[in-house]
Parts: sequence; structure tokens; C-alpha cells
Amino acid sequence: MADLILKGPLNLMGTLKLKDKVLIGDSKHAALVERAAHSTLPHSDNAPLVNLPPPPVGPSDPGRGVWVINSFNKTVTANNWAIVTMGMVMQGGTPSWPGMVLPSTNNPSTNGVTINRLAINVEGDTAIVFPSGASVSLSTSGQ
Repeated sequence: MADLILKGPLNLMGTLKLKDKVLIGDSKHAALVERAAHSTLPHSDNAPLVNLPPPPVGPSDPGRGVWVINSFNKTVTANNWAIVTMGMVMQGGTPSWPGMVLPSTNNPSTNGVTINRLAINVEGDTAIVFPSGASVSLSTSGQ
């Protein structure tokens, strides 16, 4: 199976099912794809701890894994997983803590690859976990 390299400006629209690993731009960052929480491969495993409840009681969910569980895009897939164009994340071992994927900085929508005018998120983009306000680098694509 070969890699599929997409370079912008390119706007994907409609239903599209891609079968290969999707790489974006000249730097060939892998596109992020949705994964179920607790899948074996989190998008990040080094998120800052959400310290709720506060000390002296320990956190109710000390997990540091973060998964992109819901993308704003549901029409373009890579190997049957929706490609991420912003969306929701969950952090924790259970997982317990919600957050949001931020607009892509490694694939800007002005000259990058988009789906319905939203930039595709790639490895190295970030998310915010709401309870802590912590920024998390999404270092694994999930593909």
C-alpha cells in the first residue's frame, strides 16, 4: 500500500473514501483520523494531568492519553476513519476530560488541503483540554 500525498490548494468535497495513508503538503505530515477512545493508539500520550479534584485529593482520572473522537468532517475517510478537520477530543484513562482540536497550523486553510473549506489537521497540530486549559500536541495520526 502506497502513501497518498495531497498538496494544496486543494478542497475536497462530497463523499470520498481513500484507501491509502494520507500525507499532506510538501512536509508530508500524516493527516489525523478519528479514533475511538481507548483504541490502542492515542493521538497523544503526554498531555498534562487534569488535576480535578484539586489537591490534597488526587485526580479522579490521571490518564494522559488523548484521542480525537469526533471530527467536524464525516465525508472524507482514510481506511474507513474520518479525516479530522477540527473536532472533539477526550483525555484520560476512562476517558473523562473533553476538549477541542484547534485549526491546523501545519496545514493552513489559505494554501493547504481542505475538506469543505476546513483545513485538514495533521500530526503536530494541537488540541485544548477544557478542564485544565492545557494545550496538547497531537503527535500520532491514528492511521
